[in-house]
Amino acid sequence: MACLVLKLEVVPLFGITYEIWADICEMYFSVKLGSLKSNLQWFPFTKISNEDREKIKSKEFYDAYIKTGSFVLLPSVMFQSENFIQKSDGSFRDASLISPILYLVLQSIGKEIHDQYVMQRPNVISAYYAGNYGFMRAKYKQDYDAFFKELNYCSDEYQYFIKTDITNFFANISIDRLITQIDRICNSDKIVFTQTQLQLFKELLKYCGDGKFPLIENSVASSYLATVIYLDEVDSKLYKYISEKLSVFSSFHMVRYVDDLYILISSDHPINKIHAAYNEIRNEYSSILKEYGLALNTKKCCMKKTKEINDELKKSLYDEYVNGIKHNIEELYKGELLKFLKDLSAELTNDSIDVEKYNELIEKYFSSDDIEFTANEVFNYYIYENKTELQISSVKTEIINLIKKSISFIYLDPKRLTIMIMKTKSDRAIKDFLRQLFNRNRAGKWNSYDTTIAIAYLIQSKFQYIDLLEVLSKQQPDLNKYCLYNCENSFLAFFENKSKCKLRKAIDKDYRAYYLYFMYLSEKKRENYLVAFAYFKSFFDRITADLAFKYKPNKREKRPNYNNFYQKNKIKKFYSKIDGSEEIIEKAHKLRNTNPLAHSSAELLSNENSTKELKQCIDNLSLLINKYLEMS
Repeated sequence: MACLVLKLEVVPLFGITYEIWADICEMYFSVKLGSLKSNLQWFPFTKISNEDREKIKSKEFYDAYIKTGSFVLLPSVMFQSENFIQKSDGSFRDASLISPILYLVLQSIGKEIHDQYVMQRPNVISAYYAGNYGFMRAKYKQDYDAFFKELNYCSDEYQYFIKTDITNFFANISIDRLITQIDRICNSDKIVFTQTQLQLFKELLKYCGDGKFPLIENSVASSYLATVIYLDEVDSKLYKYISEKLSVFSSFHMVRYVDDLYILISSDHPINKIHAAYNEIRNEYSSILKEYGLALNTKKCCMKKTKEINDELKKSLYDEYVNGIKHNIEELYKGELLKFLKDLSAELTNDSIDVEKYNELIEKYFSSDDIEFTANEVFNYYIYENKTELQISSVKTEIINLIKKSISFIYLDPKRLTIMIMKTKSDRAIKDFLRQLFNRNRAGKWNSYDTTIAIAYLIQSKFQYIDLLEVLSKQQPDLNKYCLYNCENSFLAFFENKSKCKLRKAIDKDYRAYYLYFMYLSEKKRENYLVAFAYFKSFFDRITADLAFKYKPNKREKRPNYNNFYQKNKIKKFYSKIDGSEEIIEKAHKLRNTNPLAHSSAELLSNENSTKELKQCIDNLSLLINKYLEMS
């Protein structure tokens, strides 16, 4: 068939410029291999070649997939599922796992917003988040260290500190309020982000977070949007209240790291008045948070003398692969790993081990006043970096004995303890560990902790253990799909899907079609099938016009005639060579004309159409598109 190519100037659908896309790709592609291999969200970046990396950050890739938004057509790119990330108390975070391209898109949107947003909180308030768009840092460590150092520096200037925490911070962020804040600040003088782009920001955040604000491992975008923007007004209001309503303090300073807010204070007043002011601050902060759908975690709030600030900071430390902290650790902690394991074994025998006791053991054996590192950082060194300690015969024997008793101890810290077992390189230890894991699956006792252990093992084994992947496919099908898409080979292979490539070329630069398809995916994910069908039918009609322009060109028309293909008979005629097409189109047209979202008759509201019927109609329309492309 003869075909025409539509030439249009395309405005970036999701508001991502090429410069930002290339910078974000470079930021993550420059992360060291050891860090990329340490978690499931980043692991796919270890499977792509240098050539793949250059291709992803190229102008050609950007123009084809990112600028137009055509990436939304690819199921592997639009993948989203739950992730298994634990809190320090052993419970699970409400975290999401997304495809690597969708991850880069989200980070790019965050960077675009960062470059336009002007922070409203007073400059005297320090606000740190995980990573840094200003310095293009993908990892949180350097900025957490800066936060840590600022608090330690300030502890010499102030007498007391107030520590606060927000309950389930990320899960309770209102995406609607967040986007309203971005709109109000960024578009105050001129239009920076269009209403369409703001809507797409909102929908993409909800898509990535399965309806909620997305908590995604190592996501600078999530941390920046939550900390700098969502809490901007909160911090400003609290600062104003303390400045204007409380006369007890001679000076104060606010320092935030994500949802942890520290207020350092000095006062000449008696302690009872200072404590009364602390209660006022807590009540006011709680009231302000309530306005934003957030709640103060009063159990984690406290006021103490600044000399105790390090103890509080240690409780908030994150786990990370750490480079270059060897220092004099091996001399200071010689034999301590073995003692730690023996004590852990004793606690396991007595059936008295829990997360709190486990953390106490880490503190007991890996803390020291003689070095600047915390107990967790020292323990991380032995798990992630030291190449000899876990090879010592007595250490191996103790780990084997622990596994013999039960692998339940691994639930205390699945990621690090699984890596510890694998780093022994002991066939016996690893076989016993895997045997118990498979036994739990056969006995029907598999749980989320076992999934976390399996993920840690698969990452370390580079996803080569087929038997464990088969277990994962039964226990967590979505997670297994992520591994198949992204962790065994280069995820770029899915961009070579012939039918999707053909569809993308037919749509060409018709960004409105991609908008409609993305909105369909978003509503489908929320299981709003009335809305999803309305978007998909509009998408179907529109790309039918695109297909007609490409494969059945009319010399008198310089662009697709979209108005023509809202007519039922025109669409029937276009697909007439496909068996059963007339019945499919008739049904779809009827559903559309009774859908209250597309037609004022709203007859569908009184009909008994099922979700199954709407889904079947969408599937049938998709089939028509695919069959037409096969014939073209």
